[in-house]
Amino acid sequence: MPISLKERIEMLRQGILHRYVIPALEERGFMVSNWKRPQSFEDMVLRDEGWIPLYTQFTTWETYSRDSPLYVYFNTFYGDVYEKAYRICFVEFIINVLNFPLKKNLVGTFTRLNVKDGYYWKTRIPIDLSFPDACVNEIDGKYDELTLLMSNEGVIEELMNLDNSKVWRKVI
Repeated sequence: MPISLKERIEMLRQGILHRYVIPALEERGFMVSNWKRPQSFEDMVLRDEGWIPLYTQFTTWETYSRDSPLYVYFNTFYGDVYEKAYRICFVEFIINVLNFPLKKNLVGTFTRLNVKDGYYWKTRIPIDLSFPDACVNEIDGKYDELTLLMSNEGVIEELMNLDNSKVWRKVI
């Protein structure tokens, strides 16, 4: 079965990410997490024949994190809206708590990622894979900026308390 142009472009993006960007981020403390980004309604488009996925058979759903409730996902299937589509990849920063009541000051910075049972909060930025060093710096900087915003609004404390209460319920 021949590989489509969309699949080739996605594999090209993933190759750059997995050979350069992710190892550079791992040097900065980012690690693969157990939590995987869920497939959402925005990952599909409604056509006459029904919901058609935008992702391909080559799409991976791994997420990365660094000592925080914020997760990083490389959305390699959603960059085809740009003229130089093979160069553009989206990076999503996701709060991995389903239906979390986010502070009003952060709504707009974070938007909803709608899934079957509710939603997650995310921020998405485009990166140009032509400059992998710049991508790493941009991802690391945005991660720090978002965690600082979340900390200033008390969201990280809320998430830690929520996580601790889940652990406490498991013990009881």
